[in-house]
Amino acid sequence: MKSIKYLYKKELLSFFNTPSGYVFMVITIFFNFLFFFLGIFDLIPGFWDAQIASVESYMNLLPFTFILLVPAVTMKVWAEERKTGTIEILKTLPYTEFQLVFAKYLASWTFVSLIILAAIPLTLSISLMGMMDWGKTFTLYLGSILMAGAYISIGMVCSALTKEQIVAFIITFFVSLFMFLSNYYLLTQHLPPEWNFIFGFFSISYHFTSFSKGMILFSDLVYYLSFIALMLYLNVQLIKKY
Repeated sequence: MKSIKYLYKKELLSFFNTPSGYVFMVITIFFNFLFFFLGIFDLIPGFWDAQIASVESYMNLLPFTFILLVPAVTMKVWAEERKTGTIEILKTLPYTEFQLVFAKYLASWTFVSLIILAAIPLTLSISLMGMMDWGKTFTLYLGSILMAGAYISIGMVCSALTKEQIVAFIITFFVSLFMFLSNYYLLTQHLPPEWNFIFGFFSISYHFTSFSKGMILFSDLVYYLSFIALMLYLNVQLIKKY
């Protein structure tokens, strides 16, 4: 446990060792806040148009955010290690492949979760304007963090497939985009009902629907945790090959 704690801390601090980490975080939060108040066409209404004391619109923006945010966060996780040759050094240290993967995963997940939790002051401010459904608000945050964890696990696998960060970014972007578009309400809306359910079930954003309605379904929790575990397993197997 101590070894994972040390690796986790090292990987997390790597996001803040340069100003780019802070700049990246601020820019992401700024545009999330901007589109929360202005809205996105007819897809997500602006806060003032919705006239509801809720951060639901903000959380519904996150799947769009993750498509660009996660590839940028995870692209260097393994690609940079492979390109610089430091992955060989890492493997000589007294850590298992799982410890290396898990520490990097937790650090990336924490970084993205901090961006999500940056909306807490906004949530508290909105609660002063009307009756806030705190149960639904909690499930929105929980679902967003779990969804982020799933996207990050994909990004790490994609990063392990190449030595080039830009290639890792592009692969993660398109895989994340497909996972988003396979949502029941988008790509599958013109398919037969039985196919809608199948494609929707494998969509990451599909399982966020219940959280956005204020519900925590056991099936959705199992999906996210199982999906993350599967991606981490694949990540470990890829690292063992190098």
